[in-house]
Amino acid sequence: MADNRLIARIVRQNGGKLLNAAIDTLLPVDAAAVGKKSLLGGVIGAVAVRVATRSVPGAIVVGGAVIAKRLYDKRRAAPAKSAQKRKSKA
Repeated sequence: MADNRLIARIVRQNGGKLLNAAIDTLLPVDAAAVGKKSLLGGVIGAVAVRVATRSVPGAIVVGGAVIAKRLYDKRRAAPAKSAQKRKSKA
């Protein structure tokens, strides 16, 4: 029983960090691919955070969009990496 309380406390305090670590493990992002943030991107991010924190459906939509964007970027980068490998072999 004490183990469950301890785990619950850790998740409540560090849930965001744990979630980020899990997503980064499953879907790593290249540091070079991350560019400078624009003003419009910052505003959109702030709106997304506000929507996600105010409602459960909003959190589901925003979380799904973030995961979809990660998958899209990962899939889009895959052909470029394979092309570089082919050039290095030749």
